[in-house]
Amino acid sequence: MADIAMQLHIEADADTVYEAISTAEGIHSWFTTTATAGQGVDGVHELGFPGVPEPWRLRVTEAEAGKLLVLAGENGPWTGTVQTYEVLPHSEGGVTLRFTHSGFPAVDDAYRDFTYGWATKFVQLKAYAETGEPAPFFTC
Repeated sequence: MADIAMQLHIEADADTVYEAISTAEGIHSWFTTTATAGQGVDGVHELGFPGVPEPWRLRVTEAEAGKLLVLAGENGPWTGTVQTYEVLPHSEGGVTLRFTHSGFPAVDDAYRDFTYGWATKFVQLKAYAETGEPAPFFTC
């Protein structure tokens, strides 16, 4: 199994970053404009993307407001993978977002595409959390 692991410093408070990753309004503001986000454990996130016929579903398996969100992929290419978002205090202010997308069956082209994809999407997340200005990567 292969994992994607990255982290970034965001000049925003933990609640702002957590809301950006855990609520539909937040997800619409940096990732995709077609998203729903069920709250709390067993909530379901559905993410729509241009040219993809069915939303990708993720189930919340752990949630601690302002600190931790864990999502398990239920369909599409993320089936069987787990996304873990940890929001940690940063020593110089703001937070560190530590992200792991685990459980990929191989380091193949899809894995490489998702690695690059997450890096580009987190640029959008950082900008949104720091400025409050929505700039979704996907509009559909």
